[in-house]
Amino acid sequence: MSATGGPTADALAGASARGRFSLRPGSLTPYLFMLPALAVLGVFFVGAFVQVVYYSFTTYTAFSPPEFVGLDNYRRVLEDERFWWCLLNSFIYLLVTPALILISLAAALIVRHSIRTGRWLRLLFFLPVVTPTIVAAVAWRLLFEDQGLINSIIALAGLDPIGWLTQRPWTLITAMTVTLWKGFGFYMMIFIAGLLAVPKELEEACSLDGAGPVRSFFAVVLPTIWPVVVLVGIISSISALKVFDELFVTIKGTPIEHQTVVPLVYEVAFVQGTGDFGLACAMGLVLFAIILVFSVVNLRLTGAVKGGRP
Repeated sequence: MSATGGPTADALAGASARGRFSLRPGSLTPYLFMLPALAVLGVFFVGAFVQVVYYSFTTYTAFSPPEFVGLDNYRRVLEDERFWWCLLNSFIYLLVTPALILISLAAALIVRHSIRTGRWLRLLFFLPVVTPTIVAAVAWRLLFEDQGLINSIIALAGLDPIGWLTQRPWTLITAMTVTLWKGFGFYMMIFIAGLLAVPKELEEACSLDGAGPVRSFFAVVLPTIWPVVVLVGIISSISALKVFDELFVTIKGTPIEHQTVVPLVYEVAFVQGTGDFGLACAMGLVLFAIILVFSVVNLRLTGAVKGGRP
């Protein structure tokens, strides 16, 4: 301490040195443990992303090397009518997000309040998550076929069968059903973790004040788990915008205009002609930019809603 009672210059210098990164023995150990994961991310994600960005500025097919063409691929994306139809379908597919939130939250509440059967219900609801997507899609495709179980039930009611796998908008609804069935168990587990953080004291206080379960949910539970709701909304929205497996298996063979952007990227790159990898990369990057903007706006809006809560 100095004569005035403050810290000395040596003490300040020592504190500053301790706050800086130092190469003491063992200080690099955590980074060495992270190195394998960082290497994988660098090669298969960062490196691949840089490569996709480069190819998006080139004309590149299976039989010709990349040749730089500037922004021509992005111009072709904006002029491609198929892209706009598929982008519209991608945004329609977002309707699966509120359904996922409602169903998974309802399942989490049921499991939470089921004292005797909660463990078995949790196992039952989570079973679709561990079912391979291809298997689930094939099973649902069989149910939605023209002579499948669902159309047989509709016929028993005296109604005409529905072309679930061939007619718009039923094609998207069919794929959304698979996504909903596959995903709600995963988001249910996230909601269960959020519900465990709800203070029991607040719920008991609401009960003592005469609040019923519904009022207690909206006054205590929902404000507490709101960050979890935002998380589930963003994750499920991103998954909906980049969905592929469900569409590829369930409604395979339908016109590409009935599907979303990612199947279009696949078709442009690997199905039509010799494959236009440059155009496919440009489509993928445009979708990436849309998802990024959508996620940021979603975070801002949900944050504003939370800020406006009492």
